[in-house]
Amino acid sequence: MIVEHYGIIINQDKLRRDCDIGRSGVSLLGISKAAEKIGIRTVGGMVSLHSLIAEKPFPCIAHWDQNHFVVIYKIRKHRRGDYTIYVADPGKGLLTYDKEEFCERWASTKTNGEEKGIVLLLEPTEKFYTQNSTKQASKRYRFKFLWGYLRKYKRFFVQLILGLLLGSLLQLIFPFLTQAIVDTGIGGKDISFVWLVLLAEMMLLFSRTAIDFIRSKILLHISTRINISLISDFFIKLMKLPMKFFDTKLMGDLLQRIEDHRRVEQFLTSS
Repeated sequence: MIVEHYGIIINQDKLRRDCDIGRSGVSLLGISKAAEKIGIRTVGGMVSLHSLIAEKPFPCIAHWDQNHFVVIYKIRKHRRGDYTIYVADPGKGLLTYDKEEFCERWASTKTNGEEKGIVLLLEPTEKFYTQNSTKQASKRYRFKFLWGYLRKYKRFFVQLILGLLLGSLLQLIFPFLTQAIVDTGIGGKDISFVWLVLLAEMMLLFSRTAIDFIRSKILLHISTRINISLISDFFIKLMKLPMKFFDTKLMGDLLQRIEDHRRVEQFLTSS
């Protein structure tokens, strides 16, 4: 949320890895380290709501309900002296709280009669804006990753494109043949011409069916090979990881990675 607030798009998987998410979730220290890696200066500590209102260091990350993190992105003061705190909760979306409700869920201690809570202040540096992590770069990275698997089958894709063009051409011929039957065959009462055109249409229909069948077989061949390559490369990389990696990851996360190859399969078959 905060990275996009500053107009930069960064791969979420990379951020999760940098945060060092464990079985119990992510810590404020992990978030701080991940932010520092992408060029955001961080300062964490206990602050009061009065300091947040006065300094307005938004957006910032707050420790919420002693077990969660949210983003405070705005505090609005009303004429009657009340405050509305705007919070972005990753699990619930955009929420608003009054001063009492906010302090009840955020404050963890009380010093000199003033409630204080834990926040992580963030400030982007020049490194953050100069690094190559824009949305366009992210798209180029995804295409480059996928192209590494697709380029092995360039000749098959050429065959698919030629088959598509040839099938479309055959489809366009049918209306002209039908017109020829009506104008020349029926109009001129030439039965032999009608049979000739009907035979030509049957041959074109058979050819188009054969082309579609070959295209589907080629597409099945490509998708199967790419799926096998994706899964095998994933397992090869998985086997090279240290045991410490598996201690900090849930089994569901690993299974989800294995299932991600279906997105590539759907992309290929639907195209």
